[in-house]
Amino acid sequence: MNIGKRIVTMLLPIMVVIGGTGCMGSENKIKNHLEEKYGEKFEVEGKKEGSLLFTDYGKDKFFLYPEGKPELIFSAGEVKSKKAQFYDGYINALWGAELTQNLNDELKGVLPEDSEFKIFVTAPVDDVSMRNTSIYDYIENVSKDVIVHLVIGVKSENEPNISEYSEGLFKAFEIMRNLQTKYYSLSAGFVGKNEDISDYIRTADVNNVPWSNLKGEVYGELFVDDRLELQGPEELINHYEPFKE
Repeated sequence: MNIGKRIVTMLLPIMVVIGGTGCMGSENKIKNHLEEKYGEKFEVEGKKEGSLLFTDYGKDKFFLYPEGKPELIFSAGEVKSKKAQFYDGYINALWGAELTQNLNDELKGVLPEDSEFKIFVTAPVDDVSMRNTSIYDYIENVSKDVIVHLVIGVKSENEPNISEYSEGLFKAFEIMRNLQTKYYSLSAGFVGKNEDISDYIRTADVNNVPWSNLKGEVYGELFVDDRLELQGPEELINHYEPFKE
């Protein structure tokens, strides 16, 4: 099961029934729902048109963040049904930010100097009462059925020699593994030294755009997850995919 399918599977249980809100536009409907639920103001950054393929969950999807905190971007939407049902990933965004902040120094200590990174969390949680719960408490006391996904952008002057980066990336992967969640993964994109990837890293989870589709100089991607029983850095090389021009 790939990371995309895992996320879809884990998000379905968090769809919650809320009550209709009349005939207002879908954007206002989502914002009003979130602001009433969390007691905060939210900004809409983008929108993905509804899909006819997924008829049960085919309404518009919105990308939002709390006012003044664009790093906490998440997706939210309305389930396609006669009654209004909503879902959102705000608590997952808060937990991802918690891990990114708490593990920042540890990850910086093992990754190349110019690397940019962010940790994303996917858990079947949409209960506002969990808002002030630490992700560490959730993993230890509630459930380990969580995905932690580390996205890293590695800057390189030329086509990278992966063996030069393998030790640090393996240590970063070990940091994810040590969180003791059921699922964990690492995606490292190797890009040109002067490429601006800050917005890609910020929105990687909600936009779900692969490194291969990123505009600019992108050499390749390394992806590893919990299905691999990696024993050392040398094994990472086999999981690097160079992108051909």
